[in-house]
Amino acid sequence: MKIRTISLRVVSLIALTFVFVVATAVFTLFDIHMQTQNMEDSLAEEARTFAREMDAVWEFMDNSQHTINNTTTGVYEFKGLHCAIVGKSVGAIFSAGNNYSIRYTNFEPRRAQDKPDAFETEALTLFNEQKDTQEFFRIVSDDPAEVDRAQTSADNGAAQFRYVQALRVNESCLECHGEPAGEIDITGFPKEGWTLDSIGGAISIVIPLEQQYQALRENVIRDVGFFLLLATFIGLVVFGLMTVFVLRPLEAMKRAFGEVGEGRLAQSMDDAGTAREMASLIDRFNAMARELRITYGGLEEQVEARTQDLRRANEELAAQRDSLEALSEKLAKESQVKSDLLSMVNHELRTPLTSIITLAQIALESGGADAEERRSWEEVRKSSSVLLGMINDMLDIARSDAGAMAVSMELMDLGDIVASAQGTIGPLAVGARVTLTTTVAPDVPLVSGDYEKMLRILENLGSNAVKFTPAGGTVAIAAVREEATGDVLVTVSDNGIGIASENQERIFERFFQVDSSATRIYSGSGLGLALVREYAVAQGYTVTVESVLGEGSAFTVRIPVAAVVELDEDE
Repeated sequence: MKIRTISLRVVSLIALTFVFVVATAVFTLFDIHMQTQNMEDSLAEEARTFAREMDAVWEFMDNSQHTINNTTTGVYEFKGLHCAIVGKSVGAIFSAGNNYSIRYTNFEPRRAQDKPDAFETEALTLFNEQKDTQEFFRIVSDDPAEVDRAQTSADNGAAQFRYVQALRVNESCLECHGEPAGEIDITGFPKEGWTLDSIGGAISIVIPLEQQYQALRENVIRDVGFFLLLATFIGLVVFGLMTVFVLRPLEAMKRAFGEVGEGRLAQSMDDAGTAREMASLIDRFNAMARELRITYGGLEEQVEARTQDLRRANEELAAQRDSLEALSEKLAKESQVKSDLLSMVNHELRTPLTSIITLAQIALESGGADAEERRSWEEVRKSSSVLLGMINDMLDIARSDAGAMAVSMELMDLGDIVASAQGTIGPLAVGARVTLTTTVAPDVPLVSGDYEKMLRILENLGSNAVKFTPAGGTVAIAAVREEATGDVLVTVSDNGIGIASENQERIFERFFQVDSSATRIYSGSGLGLALVREYAVAQGYTVTVESVLGEGSAFTVRIPVAAVVELDEDE
């Protein structure tokens, strides 16, 4: 059944039912969670109360040892009724005949029945590792090793609340359990050698959960039942209001539209007793009906007027077509002029500059010039190289704008490219007294790309890094393979002046240079990084920058795994 064939009334019922079901499920889960949390908090407080009561019994017996073990004539006679025996005996009496359990345990108990189970072992380990932790508790129901051995039965199953509280050694404990270790105490057992504030064991309390779970189920059923009644009432009210204020007016409007569609334009609707939005919609319908009556009343005049408008529009379109043709011819001429200009720059400027650079290099290498002449020739060579670089950048930008930037994709060894870039950037780094390092990880594979453009990327990034790194700084070129994605990352990093965060995206714009006194001292056309991004995008790569002002920058060329070429071992 198509959705368009379902009435709005049915859609409303489906939507309300869906909301009702989802809300009930969410409320039920939330109520169960809160009831369980409250039950666990209540059980923890109950267990703490048991522990405090047992501590009180223990302390009373400890304080009464003198009275118990001394006769009326003042003769000491140990009765064997010390605090540990009383505490364990009281716990055993309390646990008899019910599913509760109170007992004492430690890692090296004097009685085998006091050995800790898995849950108690976890608690004792936690107490010894984290001295500030005094208690450990949770509900256990799945792991048999955590369920108290004495309390598991067919009646209550394995669901229990386990609570363990640490017992720290005090002065009264040292008489029987202190140093020296191995000495026989008054009870006939060797002392353990405990010290003050160490963990002497723990009190373990088990509370069955049969009654608590029964109460939880009853509370959840009661809460969910009330929620169902309330949600049902709200849903009926909402559906009733929707029927009165939305569905009925829409059905009336549907009938009115049918009348208008059959040509009976004298239709109008009454908006009395409808919601404001529906009243506005009805008013618009009535206005539309009036407009249709007016339109059909003077249809011939309007058709003639529209015909004249169409004729004028056709004449304007013809004039615009002629204008566009003329503009196209003008653009073609300007494009030709641009091409001629590029050709002129290529032949008339690059060739002389290349000759000047060669002449300056010959003069520098001849050895016949004095120091002043060598400085002059070096300045000529550097300035000509900078100008030639700017011209090359402008030519590449022009080719990119004209869509004439060719990309020759081939297999590339990034180690060769990094080595070539090092050969170009190395002399610049030496002249600037900057340390240049290169690293290519052994697992970096061959990649598909344009060798010349990738080399230009590294040369531009490397020369920029050298330019903006003070003497004594470091520039590093590294190629690695990212393990998580398989991409190859080529990074050019430095510890130079860095780039402010607000300028890190704009530096890839053409002719953009950071406007600060620190950067005005550096020459450049502002095209280098723009070309880096265009070269990268042309090959399907991406370029990103991470930088902290005053600490340095790192430019990363990400070569996607799709461009990685995996060769067989035989190859």
